[in-house]
Amino acid sequence: MRQYKTAQKLLFIALLIAGYGSFYASGFALAQNAQALDQGVMRHAIAISKACPGNWEKQPCLRAMSESNQDMAINYAMKVKEAGHEQELETIKETCAASTAATQGEFPAQAMRSAFTECVNGMYTVSEKTGVTPDQSHYQLIVGAVLCMNNAPQCPQLEEQMRTLVR
Repeated sequence: MRQYKTAQKLLFIALLIAGYGSFYASGFALAQNAQALDQGVMRHAIAISKACPGNWEKQPCLRAMSESNQDMAINYAMKVKEAGHEQELETIKETCAASTAATQGEFPAQAMRSAFTECVNGMYTVSEKTGVTPDQSHYQLIVGAVLCMNNAPQCPQLEEQMRTLVR
């Protein structure tokens, strides 16, 4: 239970850090309720917290991020389909497929960084067309990770919270 509460705090801080106006997240509101985090998002937050701080370009981190992105894309595609926007499923598939590659093997960090960015931007485009948004906590988790991959100045604070989560 303590790990769950700490993970909620971590994701809330990640939301604040990642939501500072980055072009990745423009147009998306920050998640308002850290208490409502899905267990799948929590699992990914813990996996990324274990694998990534200080190792953003290493394969275990890329794999954790890729697995998280895969679940987010699948869940978002189902939400878009349920809302009656099946024509947008191809956009999600095309913009997010490469971001899931590290679940199957090793790929250069630069390629994965680009793939993660393309996926979050693709989801943003679909959300603008349909009014259907991805899970905001999951989306912001990936945005925060991409910011750290790009050495954003907010990353050390986020990494410290991640280390606290897995102690």
